[in-house]
Amino acid sequence: MEQIDQLLNGYKIIQDPQRFQFGIDAVLLADFALAGTGFKDSVIDLGTGTGIIPLLMQGQRKDCSFTGLEIQSGSAEMAARSVELNCLQEKIRIVEGDVKKVSELFPKHSFNVVTSNPPYMIDNHGKQNPDDSKKIARHEILCTLEDVIKSASYLLGSRGRFYMIHRPF
Repeated sequence: MEQIDQLLNGYKIIQDPQRFQFGIDAVLLADFALAGTGFKDSVIDLGTGTGIIPLLMQGQRKDCSFTGLEIQSGSAEMAARSVELNCLQEKIRIVEGDVKKVSELFPKHSFNVVTSNPPYMIDNHGKQNPDDSKKIARHEILCTLEDVIKSASYLLGSRGRFYMIHRPF
């Protein structure tokens, strides 16, 4: 059962309480990345989930273009519908795809800013949720930290910026 949540910037986001929902990490990451995002930057969010980071950032940086990359089709579909709900199709693009295959999806050095709130848990650390969508979002099942960093390196142009939130260990 989906729900529509109102964000502080006035935009709305579609989420499913049975699947992974955004938390404070995404809000903090979006706010931090905004400080280093310049006029007309091209921004990509790796593992965008339901599109929270592009939605939050676009509310403050209307002059930038945003792309959200998400491997889980259900989450990517909700993100795309949230973009449509807010009439942001000209500013935010949602792409369903694998972080490990960015070279097949985007030209090299095609973004100025990369953000990511990747899965934190490696191997058997932490309790795994029986729900696959939550497990994939929290654990390194479909991608590792190294995959995210390699993809960011490929996507970023000269003087590009990479913003990520992760556990200190």
